[in-house]
Amino acid sequence: MDSSNRPRKACDLCYTRKIKCDGQEPRCSNCINYATECTHIALRRKARPRAQRRATPNFPSQPKAQSRAIHQAERLRAITGEAPVDDQSPKDPNHAIDTMKLPPLPEAMAMVGIFLNTVNTALPLFHADTLLRMVGQCYALHPRQRDPLVWAAINTVFALASQHRPSSMIEGVFQRQTEHTNEYLSNAQSVVSAVMTGDVSLLNVQTLLGMVMVLQTARDPTPALTLLSATMRLVHKLGLHNRAASAHLDLVHRRQHARVFWIAYILDKDLSLRAEIPPVQLDDDIDVDLPSSLPVSLDDNDNTAGTLVTDDGKAKLSYFFARIQLASIEGRIYRYLYSTQASKQSPLERTLLRDSISVALDEWRASIPLEFGAAVVTLTARSKPASLGFFCVLHSSGLQCRMLINRAQAMDEQWIKGVRNFSRGISPLQIPPCWEGLIHEARDFVLLFQEIWSRDSWFRWITTCPYISATMLLTANSLHNIRHKKVELDIELIDAALSWLNDLILEDPSDAKKRFRDIFTEAAHKVKRKLAVNDRLE
Repeated sequence: MDSSNRPRKACDLCYTRKIKCDGQEPRCSNCINYATECTHIALRRKARPRAQRRATPNFPSQPKAQSRAIHQAERLRAITGEAPVDDQSPKDPNHAIDTMKLPPLPEAMAMVGIFLNTVNTALPLFHADTLLRMVGQCYALHPRQRDPLVWAAINTVFALASQHRPSSMIEGVFQRQTEHTNEYLSNAQSVVSAVMTGDVSLLNVQTLLGMVMVLQTARDPTPALTLLSATMRLVHKLGLHNRAASAHLDLVHRRQHARVFWIAYILDKDLSLRAEIPPVQLDDDIDVDLPSSLPVSLDDNDNTAGTLVTDDGKAKLSYFFARIQLASIEGRIYRYLYSTQASKQSPLERTLLRDSISVALDEWRASIPLEFGAAVVTLTARSKPASLGFFCVLHSSGLQCRMLINRAQAMDEQWIKGVRNFSRGISPLQIPPCWEGLIHEARDFVLLFQEIWSRDSWFRWITTCPYISATMLLTANSLHNIRHKKVELDIELIDAALSWLNDLILEDPSDAKKRFRDIFTEAAHKVKRKLAVNDRLE
């Protein structure tokens, strides 16, 4: 009789992991411990040739730059035990959908480690131990036995990890990383109907939010917005916006429910403001603890998730909480600028609302430790290059809010027309309130952007508009006051921005960008002429 067809006593989990099965009914002890179904579906494995049994795979050593990521991901090995590692990633996406294959385990461990030490450190989408346990259980199963939801969640984690993988200057590496990100995202999207239907759990929402986090970095935010709108309905279906829905859970799970809601809240407010469409979540319909008010437990290593620390360890910032606060302000700015109610308000009401938003932005900015300011964060967090992208997004979003309420940003035609007319001597420049503070904030952000930006930056399209707007502010300020102390620095920053904008237009041409470039170039040339005249007079 063929040994592969003989009945076996061990269940699928114990069989694939080569651990002793006690055969208890309806679930063995190991299946109870690993919270998985006790099934007997997989066929008995065929014996391998003796030479193959003696062979051991050789995997390349990991780069030192990823040592911390690998150290954390090594916890996965303890959970997965002897899980098979010959699970190759498919070249055919349809084949991947049919078989639900995953990359080899060592590669998966590295990517999970990258995710936990980059994305999840700033925006804690997953509880680390829960994620590692889920990956371990998935790798313990034959590909065709895997849960499509779990498979989609893991592919989403891999997509985010590939997107945030430490960059390399080797030619072609960025292209391969992009292809890997797209491949993993495509895998997750291939089963999106299964993720969005049936019994809804926290994992469904986490998976969908992870997809949105990947999609939001694209040039066109429409796919991210579309998916996020549906995801927010699942958030409400689970009751994540109401603490009563998670009151029966233990502290760790209650905290994770709250974190997932606030990540959804951040994405909803941020993407809605960028697209000038109403957010889904109403602030009046929220009753959830903020991360800073949730109790901590001494036996949980996930208490500090969402917190970033300087190299010397002397200063820390709850990045997650800062993004939540800013998202709340973004929601208020949408109501001030774009809501139907805004068009019905009197000038006095609009002025009072704008002033209250300005005060809120001042308080938010003051809450960020000086060590994490745009002007110095590249020095204080130099050993954590992966975090610099998150700081660039943080400061660009804060600056964008400031420019929006002052009607002084690149997409505001009236503002751009005013700068052009002022450079031509047609009309005076209408200076917004708190001009000096706005210019200082813009200059600091431009310095940060120019220092860390590269064409393979995951945040490139998120921060492009604030960067262009900030450099136009510097140009307008130099036109307004050619004698200010940092005019020479600003001219250098403006020249670099013009060169960058020309490259951007070559990559992504549009009439709007070309018109803006022409106005920008004309104003910049006028600044240089005024500076030359001023130097001769002095």
